[in-house]
Amino acid sequence: MQEINQTRLRYFEAVLECGSVRSAADKLNTAPSVVSRQIKLLEQDVGLPLFERRARGLAPTDAATMIEDFLRHYRAQHEHLANRLQALRGMQRGHVDLVISEGMIETLMQSVIGPFCTEFPNIKIGIQVGSVNEVVEAVRTDRAHIGIAYNPPTHPEIRCRARRPQAVELLVARDHPLARRERPVPLAEAAAYPLALMTAPYGLRRIVDLLEFTEKMHLSPALTTNSLAVLKQYVMSGAGVALMTHIGVTHEVEDGDLVLVPLDHRALREPECRLMVRLGRPLSTAVNEVLRRIESRMPVFAGR
Repeated sequence: MQEINQTRLRYFEAVLECGSVRSAADKLNTAPSVVSRQIKLLEQDVGLPLFERRARGLAPTDAATMIEDFLRHYRAQHEHLANRLQALRGMQRGHVDLVISEGMIETLMQSVIGPFCTEFPNIKIGIQVGSVNEVVEAVRTDRAHIGIAYNPPTHPEIRCRARRPQAVELLVARDHPLARRERPVPLAEAAAYPLALMTAPYGLRRIVDLLEFTEKMHLSPALTTNSLAVLKQYVMSGAGVALMTHIGVTHEVEDGDLVLVPLDHRALREPECRLMVRLGRPLSTAVNEVLRRIESRMPVFAGR
């Protein structure tokens, strides 16, 4: 196969993203006939059709999916070259994109990102917060260099750089009857209180779903939310209890406003916090430095 024309690839990407020739033409500010012509030329280059007509527009063929994958890897390699050149300039330019679970925000900012930004003000940092599935997908598709999540699903394209168990415990108010409990609380006893849970597909809820399946039980929450802040405020108000990890309530527990009580169930002691990158993705000096600092300075991974 001859070398693929970059202009044709640009038109191909527009059609792939927009789902139709007309929409792609509008995006590129050109005539639909020009777009169609470039797609036909590209199909001649690869010797296979790239799109199938459907009722709702154009659907990519297997050949189109392969070209899309090639472009993703090509751009990753191109980024690697740019980043290697940037490294020669002593990290005076560059960017690092992270996607993380909500509970990681405070410790990540205090122990890693804040000091890093002070030391390297010209490195641009992007941080997004998402569910575990969103974290994994962002890393897999190269929308983020680094992902940090609690109890994420495994994926063959994801490499785990660091992992550390983080037990699920019962979060209660400081004046709750279980707050002074010295022994782990049976799950059935904890479930007798009004319970707040995260919604799917967050890491905490994935644990609950597994627990319900393996133990053939059902937890009926009084409150569900996609926010750790809501869980904490619910418990602090005295309305009920919640399932939580220490990393999500570090300061509240240290200040004595909330109490974490161990739960008597093995499955709740096994979930992990994981630091993730895409397998095989070349990483810049700046990204590797942020990874190193996360591993050595962020308490959940550094063991502090």
